[in-house]
Amino acid sequence: MPIIRTFKSKTFLVFEFIALFILFPLVLYIIVPTPVLPFLWLVCVWCIYILLKDEKFNRKNLLRNEAVNSNIKSVLFQFFGISLFIALLMFFFIPDMFFSLIKSNIILWFAVIVLYPLLSVYPQELVYRAFFFHRYKSLFKNKEMRILINAFLFGFMHIIFHNWIAVILTIGGGYLFAKLYMKTHSLTLLFIAHSLYGCMLFTIGLGEFFYTGTVSTIEQTFKF
Repeated sequence: MPIIRTFKSKTFLVFEFIALFILFPLVLYIIVPTPVLPFLWLVCVWCIYILLKDEKFNRKNLLRNEAVNSNIKSVLFQFFGISLFIALLMFFFIPDMFFSLIKSNIILWFAVIVLYPLLSVYPQELVYRAFFFHRYKSLFKNKEMRILINAFLFGFMHIIFHNWIAVILTIGGGYLFAKLYMKTHSLTLLFIAHSLYGCMLFTIGLGEFFYTGTVSTIEQTFKF
């Protein structure tokens, strides 16, 4: 079909890439504190549509549960090491924020831990990993360059929170997630890894730097 061929043209890919990964975060940066999750869900719907229409996309990448068993130990080992390092930094340098969400509103914290992975993590990983690495491999043919660009764009998306800490943390996280996806092509494993790191940040008190996203949406929806 002509419209499908248009979606695959290099010109359209470049336009789509700029629109989704550069202009879209800039628009959200401007309109915040408007809730951002509904916009993420809309982008996710577009990405799912494009992927499912592409016969070259391996739909197994949306799950690949078998990759969890063979990689979960290394993911957990890395997670605990990084979590301990971040927690120690917080304890010594910003102790007032340590476990701040739990201390101030434990019910909201619990709701975030339960809902954040479903409402935010899977859509982010579908867009920034499954979609990005399949859709734009013709634009960025070097794998390491693709990983670095993906990590930077993942961090850039977090400018919507109006603080540099969110951007720096998510560039680092984006690099870890991009490397993991390129190794396993498992969205299930990425969902688990991203959820662990995100819930860890909300738990130890750094969720304040990501407040305009999931936390504010849950808080406004359920009136915590």
